[in-house]
Amino acid sequence: MSIFPPTRRPFAVAPLLARLTWDILRGKSAALAPLAARARQILDPVPQILDAENIPAATPFILVFNHYATPRLAAWWGPLTAFDVIHARRAHEPRALQFVMAQEWIYASRAGRALKQPFTRRLFARLARVYGLITVAPVADGGYQRGQAVVGVRRAVALTRREPPALLALAPEGQAGPDATLCEPPPGAGIFLLMLTRGKIPLLPLGIYEQNNALTLRFGEPFDLADDAASTRAARDRAAATRVMQTLAALVPPELRALYAKKV
Repeated sequence: MSIFPPTRRPFAVAPLLARLTWDILRGKSAALAPLAARARQILDPVPQILDAENIPAATPFILVFNHYATPRLAAWWGPLTAFDVIHARRAHEPRALQFVMAQEWIYASRAGRALKQPFTRRLFARLARVYGLITVAPVADGGYQRGQAVVGVRRAVALTRREPPALLALAPEGQAGPDATLCEPPPGAGIFLLMLTRGKIPLLPLGIYEQNNALTLRFGEPFDLADDAASTRAARDRAAATRVMQTLAALVPPELRALYAKKV
């Protein structure tokens, strides 16, 4: 996976990296909007934005999107582009998304666990502090259910309780399937979304994929996430997660739908 964006103007990446490096080194709160706008400008081919009229201009929502990553396109370019699109379209505050992300990357090798994993943990903590991100445990370490993840979950829920609610954004899967296909979210993802929405805040679905090598963002219509309080916690969790993934499956090409193909 390349950390650099696909572009025919490699020198155009320099100002983006310089701004990111400066923000990280300073360690103080900074706006993500300038970085997102710059990222969208340098992507080549030009990103395709479909059905942006579905983005609420003033009312609250929670953005849910598929975790799309390929060797050519790292997972963050789609969400950053979505940030810029939403920021430009919103007529009232809040306009900036606050992303929920893994607190570290998990590595299988001993060297990775000893060296790379602690580095990503420190880097992501710094990014979270600077850009107002919310970190939870990686899928491989329990996702939304264990340890430090609880702190992130509580913070996210608190942000949706304020007035006006924050615009949170997350990929329920937490990881991409083989060849960037959809995969099943970890246990707890459905309950987490139910806690965030409370039957009051709609979800704005976003399908991320590539079409003719161009990053493509397709926004769906906002929808309410139903909850059957009479069911068990596990059943509610599965039902909510499945509903969200079925909605996202309808927004991506058939070859990316995987286990949700027959449910679209």
